[in-house]
Amino acid sequence: MKKRNIFQNQSQEILSLFETVENRSKMMCVPIDYAKKDHTVMFCNGNGEIIRKPFSVKNSLKGKNYLVEQVTKSCRHHGINLQYAFFGGEDCGSFADNFITALRSDDWIVAGVNPCDAKRYRENMQASTDRLDLLGICKMLLSCRGNCSPAQSGIYLNLRTLVRQRRKLVKMTTGVKNRIHTIVDRVFPGFLNEKKSGLWPFSKCSLLLMKDRFSAHQIRRRRRSTLVKLFTSQAIHQPDRCAEKLQQYATQVLTPPENHIATLQLSLKQQVKLFICLQENIEQTEKEIAEHLAQTQGAFLTSIRGIGIVLASGVSAEVGNPDKQKSINNLVSYAGIIPRIKQTGGIQGKTQIKKMGKRCNHILKDYVVQSASHIGLCGPEDLMSDYKRRDAQGQHADFGISRRYLRMAMCLMRTYQIYLPKRLRGAKIPMKERAQYYLTTWPKLHEKWRNASALDIAFDKEMPLGQWRNVIQGIYGIELKL
Repeated sequence: MKKRNIFQNQSQEILSLFETVENRSKMMCVPIDYAKKDHTVMFCNGNGEIIRKPFSVKNSLKGKNYLVEQVTKSCRHHGINLQYAFFGGEDCGSFADNFITALRSDDWIVAGVNPCDAKRYRENMQASTDRLDLLGICKMLLSCRGNCSPAQSGIYLNLRTLVRQRRKLVKMTTGVKNRIHTIVDRVFPGFLNEKKSGLWPFSKCSLLLMKDRFSAHQIRRRRRSTLVKLFTSQAIHQPDRCAEKLQQYATQVLTPPENHIATLQLSLKQQVKLFICLQENIEQTEKEIAEHLAQTQGAFLTSIRGIGIVLASGVSAEVGNPDKQKSINNLVSYAGIIPRIKQTGGIQGKTQIKKMGKRCNHILKDYVVQSASHIGLCGPEDLMSDYKRRDAQGQHADFGISRRYLRMAMCLMRTYQIYLPKRLRGAKIPMKERAQYYLTTWPKLHEKWRNASALDIAFDKEMPLGQWRNVIQGIYGIELKL
């Protein structure tokens, strides 16, 4: 039977310091309570004895150098080797990121502790001061509870930044669309309903009309030939019929007071310009996301039918480097797609299954559940049938497939392989069947990256997908054309 340590969540970096030091009093723990202007810092040894009372450190380069200087002097004074000194603080906002990065760049161990857990370690649960916060942080660090490595680094940090930026832009776009709906409901009710106006809402043609002096009265007075010319330039099907339907509908709607139309038109024009600007920014961000995703193992997730660039990059960015990620059980819990379980009363006690916990990575949860929903609608046949089976049995199909998708995604990223159906897995499968599957799947994979304008970088010889393509062509003697 494999032996397991009961302290599974301990930091291995801090734990190794405690294991190698001969005397815990010859260690220095530096808890930091981060702030925008002045951090609060305290020194203590491995036994929890305070070496130096709390003092302030500026959140700047001078403050960082001053802190390192004070740590060096205190270690020299108490006979502590610098390799047994480590820092730590609560996970906080971006205002302390550069300070933490500067310390790590000097090869110091800097741990991050969960603020909710640190609160439980405080001496006083009713009050919160810098000193009490430092004591809670220090207790967690001395218990080896902390993450000493940043959540992301390198290409994964850039990818996460871009993915979250796109997510914010999409939310902003939704808000602008709602405001456009509100204004259009007054100047031209029903225009954004395709069945009534004949135009797809928020299409280029629709935006062009709303951008300049738009109202039901203006559409009624506009020349039919002008509308037909506009619709033809935007490749609208049957432009004559569409123009006639739009003008006929404009005569049937209620209109606001004439002295208020100009104000509404100005507001609508500004919102439409903002919407177009956001759309352009989203397109540019998605292109950058595709180029960054192509440089990571997350590119293999696009080989799953129903998973595009956006969903694959969202999961890959939040998971990070798959080779450094913890076990799949920890990852599933981190994504918040596993129910909470409570069991008491001995062997005969019943197990209670409760709702999903709120403490998770909500962004990862969103992308994983969206991926599961897409797989259930248009994914591989075996996964689609599993989704339908779970749904028919009354299970939460989205969460069930999400867990399976995460396991599958980690396997694909770690093994540098594209998705293979269950019937093609195993050593005894004929090479011809697998080769035929690769030839059938290739056009769809090629199309995803071509639409993202990242075909060249995705299948470059130095990139993961490019390396996979060269290996497959060599083993199976097939040509996957670019």
